[in-house]
Amino acid sequence: MKILALFIVLLFLPLKAFSADISSLHQQKASDFFKNAHKKKRNMMRMLNEKHKKSKMEENQLAMSGEFGFLTTSGNTKTSVLKMALDTQHELKSWSNQYSFQALRRASEVKGDSVENNRMQLSTQLDYKLLKDTNRLFVYAEYDDNEFLRLRDQITAVFGWRQIAWKKEKSSFGYSVGPGYVAFRRGNTGESFYDFIVRTTADFSYQFKNNAKFRHNLSAEMSEENTKARSVTSVTAKVFEKLAMKLSFEMTLDENVSVNVDEFTTQTSVSLVYQFF
Repeated sequence: MKILALFIVLLFLPLKAFSADISSLHQQKASDFFKNAHKKKRNMMRMLNEKHKKSKMEENQLAMSGEFGFLTTSGNTKTSVLKMALDTQHELKSWSNQYSFQALRRASEVKGDSVENNRMQLSTQLDYKLLKDTNRLFVYAEYDDNEFLRLRDQITAVFGWRQIAWKKEKSSFGYSVGPGYVAFRRGNTGESFYDFIVRTTADFSYQFKNNAKFRHNLSAEMSEENTKARSVTSVTAKVFEKLAMKLSFEMTLDENVSVNVDEFTTQTSVSLVYQFF
């Protein structure tokens, strides 16, 4: 009996110790599980928060660049040409806005006679994104005071439809169409004109691997009596991180000009572009 009792005790002690080890192991695993769960929860919350911040940043993107070009000649003819431009793009959740400003000044002096021509152009386009991001409604407004073509205080307002055909990492293409209204004054006679128009645009851009960018923009304003069309082609190549060189070629056809002014004009410029942000 004593031997049997001793055998039972010896058998019970290892089982009890084993049971205690199992219980301790379960407690330890449970504790580790809850600790890991808490850590995973914190990591998940941090990841969601960072993702939320990133999405907010993507919804509110602002890009602004300034352009400056200058040309001067001396000798028989003294000429100076100054070009300044500012372009801003603001991307929001429901809106995609563009603002642009351009100023051009040319002063010439031939045998003591001086001639000066200026041009100032302001434009803005507000795109409202519909349920599908590529389908948009737009409002376009422009003010153009062009002494080169003797067209003063031109005001254009257009409302219509804009479609982004595609927008990829390196290229994009979009077009728009809509009715509008234009008012302008001829500088030589002082006569004012008002007309209803239909405005169409198409723009294409391509980003090269060597930090060069190609852009082409077409626009046309048509009415019963007059037509205005503009083509702007530009190539921008980075020189430094925020500084680039831009070569642009612009063609304009405007039937609203006076009799002694050419309807077709061209403009070629080389300028420096600084990317503010």
